[in-house]
Amino acid sequence: MTAQMDERIEQDAIAWHVRLGQGNDADWEPFVAWLEQDERHNRAYEAVADRDRDLDGIVAQMAEVSEAGGAPEVTPLRAGIGRRRFLAMAACAVLLAGGAWLGYGRLNDGYEVATAPGEIRNFALADGTRIAMNGATRLILHRHDPRSAQLVTGEAHFTVHHDPAQPFTLDVEGQRIIDVGTVFNVQKTRRALRVEVAEGAVRYVDGDVRLRLGAGDTLEATPSNIVEGTRPVSTIGTWTQGRLVYRDRPLSDVAADLSRSLGVAIELAPDLSARRFTGVIQLDGDDEAIRLRISRLLGVGVVKTSDGWTLAP
Repeated sequence: MTAQMDERIEQDAIAWHVRLGQGNDADWEPFVAWLEQDERHNRAYEAVADRDRDLDGIVAQMAEVSEAGGAPEVTPLRAGIGRRRFLAMAACAVLLAGGAWLGYGRLNDGYEVATAPGEIRNFALADGTRIAMNGATRLILHRHDPRSAQLVTGEAHFTVHHDPAQPFTLDVEGQRIIDVGTVFNVQKTRRALRVEVAEGAVRYVDGDVRLRLGAGDTLEATPSNIVEGTRPVSTIGTWTQGRLVYRDRPLSDVAADLSRSLGVAIELAPDLSARRFTGVIQLDGDDEAIRLRISRLLGVGVVKTSDGWTLAP
């Protein structure tokens, strides 16, 4: 029975690998749900992705899967995450209206909350808004105004307590994100601002530019342009659950995300920065397991150095 189950899981992994390669956005939500059913699913998918260079074998096995009944059926279940990430995510603080703060330095009537690389911090504001901060992130909050915040750098996930009379506003270098009953993820790097809406809607305001983003909508703003897009809502903010989900992203973005989430300085060989990646990277396990996983999924060498990791062809 175990051998039959393992074989079925492998066939399902092959089916998903081929389906995702066809570029249908509708496949992402059921794919993520399938991953969450059983930890063996992700291991099987990683193994299939690692064998992707042997395309003839993949295609031959896919033909057998199709004849047997097509794509796998999925039932969404929630799986646990690795102990290391869970412990990092467990730190929680509640910010009270009376002025309780996390002790990172006052800024006039506000205060700064910061996380180290690899640290995740979860807390609630006095109005009920919940914030999850990824590693290497800085937020400025206000003791007397829980309906406003400023993201200086890094990544944060917001579950906003909606108040139409006083909308929650996030400021990012003069660009404003205003909630309309919302769950959204924001990432600020030196290169760009990324906004992804998982639930409800936000208004994006930058000077004369005013855009409304609904559930599944994304925005990437750089000094030169603004690009709108979409992605499945189930893949937004998944770093809070211990995994990173990508669709056709450059490896430079993947390396930056890994460094933020794992707390490891990651250097990327120059000729790899523009290479693209589609897939899911689980963040559980020890350093050796994660390095091996990254190497297989990205098709690169991951070398441990005195001050971090180097990704090279």
